[in-house]
Amino acid sequence: MANRLSLAIDNSIDHLTLALAGPDGFIDELRVKEARSPSQILPEKVAAILAANGHSIEGVTDLIVTLGPGSFTGIRVALAFCKGIHAATGIPIKGIPTLDALAFALADRDGFYLCPLLDAKKSEVFLSLYHVEKGTFSRLTGYGAMKPVEVAGMVRTPCICFGTGSRLCEKHLSGLEGVSIVHDEFDHVRGRILVDERLTATDTGSARTFKPIYGRRSEAEIKFNVTID
Repeated sequence: MANRLSLAIDNSIDHLTLALAGPDGFIDELRVKEARSPSQILPEKVAAILAANGHSIEGVTDLIVTLGPGSFTGIRVALAFCKGIHAATGIPIKGIPTLDALAFALADRDGFYLCPLLDAKKSEVFLSLYHVEKGTFSRLTGYGAMKPVEVAGMVRTPCICFGTGSRLCEKHLSGLEGVSIVHDEFDHVRGRILVDERLTATDTGSARTFKPIYGRRSEAEIKFNVTID
């Protein structure tokens, strides 16, 4: 599409990441961490990155948003924001699981298993396992939460483990042959990855079909024995 302008949003970890891409590829990225609530800063920062590149929300042709797992509140705020824009303008939405976006940053590591680990609080990590073989990037497991001590039983080698939860799992993984642990460099979703057209979406089109990926039941669901979509 000659006039394509993609706006990507990740609000599922501890930073807000925004990215823009046009018909010629990546344009710009903004990463923000503030004390204010996500619902306060998201509209402001979206307007800022668009204005800085000579655009407005009216020029956006598609939205990309991470679905989680991650911050329960952050995920819901980003989804609500995108659904609101969709309702007002009809702009289509593409949903990307957060763990897929994290792992895809290492999709060039042919022959390796990839295990992104997110600090899920409550002494757990969110994770999924991926494999790269002859240029094909595949997810092997579902998205879920487990105790750090359990992660060693899930990984296959050679494996690269990374993400904000890698520190919680390090003492259980560091002695395993064929397991490499990477800190900091791949802790957050990269805007360039979100707007990479090779990254496959799990859901597109109608905002009504979008559901967040929480990875486990929320405290409210457990306390009141309900399910929150």
